[in-house]
Parts: sequence; structure tokens; C-alpha cells
Amino acid sequence: MSATPARPGLRPGRRPSFSLGDIAEAALAVGFHDLTMAAVADRLGVKHSSLYRRVPSRDDLVIAAMDLAVRRADWPEAGSDWRAYLEETADVVWNLFAANPGMAGLIQDLPRTPPSVTRVFYATARELAGFGFGPQDAVLVVDTLTDLAADVYVGWERLSRERATASGERVTGIEQMRESWSGEHAVPEAVPFAAVLRTIIDGDPHDWFRDKLALFLDGAATRLPS
Repeated sequence: MSATPARPGLRPGRRPSFSLGDIAEAALAVGFHDLTMAAVADRLGVKHSSLYRRVPSRDDLVIAAMDLAVRRADWPEAGSDWRAYLEETADVVWNLFAANPGMAGLIQDLPRTPPSVTRVFYATARELAGFGFGPQDAVLVVDTLTDLAADVYVGWERLSRERATASGERVTGIEQMRESWSGEHAVPEAVPFAAVLRTIIDGDPHDWFRDKLALFLDGAATRLPS
């Protein structure tokens, strides 16, 4: 019998060697929510054992994928306004989380920080020092900004998931949150605040993040020399 012909576009034999860059690309394509060694190996078309020889753990996959995502982001120039610079930086961080679901939660649990994250962190702190912030305050501002973005985004991701109620009905956390903060269940004095909370719950979480950021930046401004 004649040998079975290879399928068009595929070459018989071993797959060509793959780089750490290939691994990062594959990990980012799989996505942080579904990121496993097996999924990345399948994406690359290699054996799991081959992948383990290049990256020893899932944490290494996460770090490689995050490093690539952060390197590809379009980070702003400082310009002449420190506050506008931080607002633009915060939007880039938020959009990174939005483009890569699951990233915001994982970045807080990693044993090591991706190299591109440390580079962006130090670069931002240096720019703030140029605006007059002391080294400690510059680090505090950048760290608080990133923590705030991650916390708000992770909270919104969790509330967006469906969960089963005691009756077996599946609802999102947002729906449950809306019910629990409803003005109908509040004392009369709380009704105006309940209306604000309803607006927040039903609104764009990015807008609420920007409001929180504005409050934080108001405080950061007091750390600048007069």
C-alpha cells in the first residue's frame, strides 16, 4: 500500500524548535482564564514534555504572557502635566486588563514580577520624580494606581460572573448586588445614596475607576512641594 500523503500545509516529522517568544505568543492567545501547560503545548503543536523543558511551571507561562502584553501596550509620554500623564497611564493599565481577561487577578498572585512591568513601573516613577515627587511618594503613587486598577477590575470581573441562587436560578453578581443595595430596602435617609450606588452598579466600571482615581490624585497632589 502507498503511504498516506501529508495534509496540505503540514510537514511530516518533528516540529521546528520553538522560542520563549513563541511560548509567550501562544500563552497570550490561549488567554489567562484558560492558561495551562497543556493548552499552550496544544497551541504550539508540541508535546507537553517539550514545553516543560522551556518553562517549568504555569507561573512562568503567566509571566511570559504578561510580559508580552505589557511590552506591546502603548504607554504615554509624560508631557508637562503630571496628572494628565497618570490618568493616561491608568487608562492603559485598565485597557490591558480589559483586553486580557483574568490578568488583573493573576498579577497580584505571581511569585515574580514580569520584567516589562518593573521597567514601566520605574519609568513612571522617574517621570513623577521629574515633576517634583520624592522617591518614596513617586513609588507610592505608582503602586497605588496599579493596585486601584487591579482591585476595581477584579471586583467587576467577579460581579459579572453568573452564580446559582438557592432556588437554582442563575444570576450575575451584579444583579444580586443591585437587589441588596436597592433603595426600597434602605432607610429613608439612605435613599439618595442608594440612587448613587444604583448608578455605579449599572454603569461602566471604567467610569467608576476614573472617579476613584480622581479622588486619589487629589490626595497625591498634596505630596508635591508647594
